[in-house]
Amino acid sequence: MSSSTQFTSGERGEPAARALGRRPGKPCTREAIVAAARAAFAEQGYERASLRGIARRAGVDPALVHHYFDGKPELFVEVLHLAEDPRDIAARMRDVGSGGGKDLVAAFLQLWERPRPDGRSPFVGLVEAVAASQEASDGLREFLVDRVWSYVDEGRDDQEGAAVRHCFIASQLFGLAWTRYVLRAEPFASASINQVAEWVGPAIDRAAAAAASTPDDVREV
Repeated sequence: MSSSTQFTSGERGEPAARALGRRPGKPCTREAIVAAARAAFAEQGYERASLRGIARRAGVDPALVHHYFDGKPELFVEVLHLAEDPRDIAARMRDVGSGGGKDLVAAFLQLWERPRPDGRSPFVGLVEAVAASQEASDGLREFLVDRVWSYVDEGRDDQEGAAVRHCFIASQLFGLAWTRYVLRAEPFASASINQVAEWVGPAIDRAAAAAASTPDDVREV
């Protein structure tokens, strides 16, 4: 990945998005870990980056990484500067196609509402990263597969249509985020999250239902 491409991270000394009760440590150590993780994810993607390698890059003992973060998913969430772990909303995604679209839209938008230190939405930083580097794009996809889609599809009988369903829903959600945070098109840009969810939620439900009824030969493309 180009050395100029960076994922966004949290503000200095800010607790992890989902610290889960961990006591605060030295901000400089935590910042070093986040910076090392940002570089590792940018260069290697999500799958290939390891906590041990991140610790080595940061010059700390691997145990310190686990002191600040429960694991690689939580660390990736911090690097992306998300408001919460997408796994926390994955359970809502199980209901998409049966009226859960509004809740999903609201939860998805909430991920990007915590401003970066420069005042911009984290989604803008994500777009810049994935547009500039294939590794960043791959890393985001790998994270979604590992952290979200694998959980959403657990126990489902329609595994063959999963990939199509994922793409249908992702196209709706990321298109919405592009419109709200990058284009800043009205009324989506200034409307409340709940209002946008009311507008877009039914479309998410229809998209998921359409994916579920997609012919088998299209699913396999």
